[in-house]
Amino acid sequence: MKVSNLALFNIVLTSLPKHAIALKCGINLVTENCLGDTDPRYDSEISYDLKEGDAFWKKRQGLYVGNQCEYGGDGIPRNKRYLDSLGPETGAGTWDFCNFKVMTNITVDGTRLFFHRWIMAKHNSDSAGGDIQLPGLIVPSDAFSSSTFDKNGEAQTFSYSLYHDNNFTLDENPSIITPVGGKAFLAMSNGAGGGDIYQSLYCVDAECNKANVYIESYTDLDTQEVSEEVQWFQRASMKKVDKSTWMAEWEKAFTEYSIPPSDQAIPRFNLAPFTQPFDPKTSESAPECDTGGCPSEDDWAKIDPNFNESPYIEPDGTITGGFIALITILSVLVASTIFYIVYTRGVEARERRVKVAVLKSIAETMTIKSTKKLTPGNLEEMFKKIDVDDNGNLDKSEVKGLVEEAGVANMSDRDYDILFASIDLDGNGSLDFAEFCAFFTSISAADADSFKD
Repeated sequence: MKVSNLALFNIVLTSLPKHAIALKCGINLVTENCLGDTDPRYDSEISYDLKEGDAFWKKRQGLYVGNQCEYGGDGIPRNKRYLDSLGPETGAGTWDFCNFKVMTNITVDGTRLFFHRWIMAKHNSDSAGGDIQLPGLIVPSDAFSSSTFDKNGEAQTFSYSLYHDNNFTLDENPSIITPVGGKAFLAMSNGAGGGDIYQSLYCVDAECNKANVYIESYTDLDTQEVSEEVQWFQRASMKKVDKSTWMAEWEKAFTEYSIPPSDQAIPRFNLAPFTQPFDPKTSESAPECDTGGCPSEDDWAKIDPNFNESPYIEPDGTITGGFIALITILSVLVASTIFYIVYTRGVEARERRVKVAVLKSIAETMTIKSTKKLTPGNLEEMFKKIDVDDNGNLDKSEVKGLVEEAGVANMSDRDYDILFASIDLDGNGSLDFAEFCAFFTSISAADADSFKD
């Protein structure tokens, strides 16, 4: 099956929008702007780095020393708390939960956030024996967070462990930490028993060298039941220190809170919650995963966005309406040009064919075998022969009658129109002798000789 050039061109233009889906976005005047131009989630040039996502994280990292107090839902400080394993019946007495010593180590490394914290509580010296000073309580906690695919500085905490001898577990409902204004954050997590825990931090100064923390929970610590009212809340005040100061604070806290090394612990209290987790005099730093619930690199890979496919993939470019309009206009112009060329060539060929046919009929009538033999006298003789009414002009009917008399076949009215349109130079509907002579000079030698015997 033949396909014309015009039809082929039309097919190409018709298929263009279909192939445009493979174009890149943001091509000037061709495709729509990329989503990544206004939405960082789609911009592959923007990293998942927490510090790049929000300047808050650069300020927040570091070593902190502080104090914390826990309150009941009624707002009364919890100065005297029995431990779960050491209730009133044991005679062990109580610990002060409103004078916690808090030591925190926060590290931000690319997409990853490491949070290590220890709280220490003093014993109230109210045991049944009275004459034995019981050790203080030290409780470690570790939390691990990663940046999100949103690239907005948010971090999701996918693991949190408290106390000792934990195995790493991945939280099925990660809590989200959202920086606010470059000097604060808000977070919500799932507490024990399923209740929500709300937490906020505010940096008192621009560099977050001092910070205040507030935490509230709707889960009762004793019954683990979830309520619609706040069951307990905590307030803490923290300050950032250098490493040497931090280590000195550890040593000071162990003495003040009566937390001995494990080899000096009294019977029944030679356990991790009542002994020093390390020796600040000989160690370079505190253990970064005292709970034992640290993630492996494989665990990190499950949550780190650098190891996973983002749901925010920049789609292929979409052709703009303006470009489609431009292509449409250009296609019309090109198609018109092609049509004009084809039409013009067709008209020229038809005109040439008609001229040769007329010339042939005239020459046969005049018994001339070649245009090379034509003389001015021959032309004058031809003209007078055709000019039946002898008015000095040839009209269309006179030439048509001559051609028909010569037996030229397939000469339609359209052919005669083409003939006179090419010969009638002044467009007055008739030919004078000058136009008649010009007619013969307009025929090339090759065309003119094409009727030779």
